[in-house]
Parts: sequence; C-alpha cells; structure tokens
Amino acid sequence: MRASTETVRLLTEYYAAMEANRPREFGSYYAEDMTLTFGNSPEIQGRENVVSAFREVLDRVASLGHDLVNAWEEEGGVVFFESIGRWTLRGGAVIEIKAASKITLVDGKFVDQRIYVDNAPVFEALERESA
Repeated sequence: MRASTETVRLLTEYYAAMEANRPREFGSYYAEDMTLTFGNSPEIQGRENVVSAFREVLDRVASLGHDLVNAWEEEGGVVFFESIGRWTLRGGAVIEIKAASKITLVDGKFVDQRIYVDNAPVFEALERESA
C-alpha cells in the first residue's frame, strides 16, 4: 500500500537533514545497530559508521537533495521508495540520479537501509571538477 503521511514526512525530514549536511540530525534517524547496504558495496554496520560513510560523500559536494517519487509501506516497518537524488557539486553543476531504496523502521528508527543506485556520473563529474 502507499506509504502513510507520517512515513513520507519522516523520509522528507530525514532527507532535509541530509541535504543540509547535518550528520547529527540525519544520524538521529538511525538505530544504534542499523545496517546499510549501498548497491554492491559491503554492508556497513552501526549508526556511527553509517554517518561517517555518508559524511565522507557529502563533504565532497555542495549538497545532496532528494525528491521522493513514490513510496510504499508494508507490514513490519518495511518501506520501499523511489527518489531522485539532486547532487549539487561545488562548481555549481547539478546531476540528478534516480534511485530505489528499502528501509526497515522499528520505533521510528532505521534498522536497515538498502540503496540501489548508480552514482558513477556523480563520481566522474567530481573527478573532472578536481582535475
């Protein structure tokens, strides 16, 4: 079924904190023992490690915004959603990337997050920008 208004609001607020690059705030959405799987990369375990992984990427760009396209919610706190990531590079270029994600929420916290995306165009642009 479609995600509830409460779940959409949670995702919107989470992504606003990420766009503003406020690690303490976006990290507050994570359970202490959460896991993150980003594409084919190894699983990252623990809130602090996940925050660190996102900070490493976010510190390389001016901002990363997300527009939710569709969101569905299942029993057990499972949420699937499509989004468009809007990467704004320090040089002013904007790159939009489509993604699909699955999160599992327990007591309003992410206990698992899986992100399916190909960010190669972003990393190629970052390489060009730093050359």
